[in-house]
Amino acid sequence: MYTQLTTDNFRETIARTEQGIVLCSKKLCPHCKNMEKVIEKFSTQHQQAALFKLDSEEDPQAMADLGAERVPTILIIKKGAVAASKTGLMNPRELATLFDSAK
Repeated sequence: MYTQLTTDNFRETIARTEQGIVLCSKKLCPHCKNMEKVIEKFSTQHQQAALFKLDSEEDPQAMADLGAERVPTILIIKKGAVAASKTGLMNPRELATLFDSAK
């Protein structure tokens, strides 16, 4: 379901993504696990959105380059660029609103 982003591939992957979501997370973060479930619910209604994960412990440089300082952080990708971001928990409706309002 998720494509793993790394320091080596995140720039090219985002640049060729029409629309998607990046979850910046840690493996043992309980809030990150909750956001995975929220994104999975969101994706049933937004099947056109590509889903990506970026591990903050494995790829801290990519996190820094994307401006994500904490986890969980959600990055909304539109037309090959980060169009919006939000740190912390949200429900599927809030995520859909963030995704739909990003330009």
